Amino acid sequence: MSDQSTQSDSLYSELAELVAFRFHVKQKKLNHQQNLLAANSGDHLAIRKGRGMTFSEVRQYQPGDDIRHIDWRVTARTQKTHTKVFVEEHERPTLLITEQTPHLFFGSKVRLKTAQALNVAAILAWVSLTHNERVGGITFNHLHSQWIPPKRSPNTVLQLLQKGIELQQQIKRPMAPDSQVWVETLQQLLKVNKPGNQVFLIGDMMQLASHASAQLYKLKHNTDITAIHIYDKLERELPKLGWLSMTQNLSSDKLVKLDSFRAKTRHSYHTLYQEQWHATREVFSKLNIPLIEIGTHQEPLMTLIQQKLIQ
Repeated sequence: MSDQSTQSDSLYSELAELVAFRFHVKQKKLNHQQNLLAANSGDHLAIRKGRGMTFSEVRQYQPGDDIRHIDWRVTARTQKTHTKVFVEEHERPTLLITEQTPHLFFGSKVRLKTAQALNVAAILAWVSLTHNERVGGITFNHLHSQWIPPKRSPNTVLQLLQKGIELQQQIKRPMAPDSQVWVETLQQLLKVNKPGNQVFLIGDMMQLASHASAQLYKLKHNTDITAIHIYDKLERELPKLGWLSMTQNLSSDKLVKLDSFRAKTRHSYHTLYQEQWHATREVFSKLNIPLIEIGTHQEPLMTLIQQKLIQ
């Protein structure tokens, strides 16, 4: 496949294009950090309570818990009975947390960032479902968010993608980023997430790292997370097009003129992006969370393979 794939002339994603990815990933699988897909069921890690399994977390004792797993140290320290929770080889539901905000409603090559985010979500959903995983997640924009519980069903994937398109179509123009949108989304995820899930965060990871690192830290405690940053080439490099008139930000009408023929101007522009990207990588690196980039100009399936996220 070429680096630049064909895309509908529409600004918005189309369900048929997202469904079409299903037929290109039949032989693909998630290249998970911990386990290869099981031979028959495609199952990985799911939460079970029992002996001889991998430790996951300590939580307060609940009726029905095996008393052999009581953590006496924590119990003595807190004066409340706590038990250990373990994981065993079984299954790893896939949760796709997909951003569809006006901040992503931008693209200079091939497609908008909102469309690329849904492309990535669709590919990961179909790959997971192909290997008998349960798939669900949260799709959100600046107005609404929708939680779809994971199920082992094509209809659930279709529901997830259709909801993404609906939220995308509510966007009419680009807007400045909302500093709370990732905070609120991860808070919602923390309420519904279960230990052992594999979570893919898809969208603007710079905004997430800047405002929602506290929620990310809590989520990382018992969840396998991969972060996928969607970017556009124009954000990284200023093209040599002479004098350019640009607004200071998406919430301002004040114009700033830049001479893109000047090497110093282009270097400063690139350096600003690199500084923000470095800070973002630091946040995810400290939490041992893989962070990859996918540009709007790149063919999504081939890029996910090149990034070794799927194989």
